[in-house]
Amino acid sequence: MRRTERGAFTHEERKAALWALLIAAIVAVLGMAIQQPSLGPWGAEQAAVAMPGVLEAQPVGASVF
Repeated sequence: MRRTERGAFTHEERKAALWALLIAAIVAVLGMAIQQPSLGPWGAEQAAVAMPGVLEAQPVGASVF
């Protein structure tokens, strides 16, 4: 039995949209798998570098004038 009413998209358009979604999902998953997280200057390789004055820093309320 065939439907007489037509949808907004043809079968070929729906098929192309599904392929596009599948390819986009694959690209996104591969991109997340390949990319290494970067924290910029706060990354693990920079963790050993001490910023000047940070070890001596104290809260404003604790300082004595």
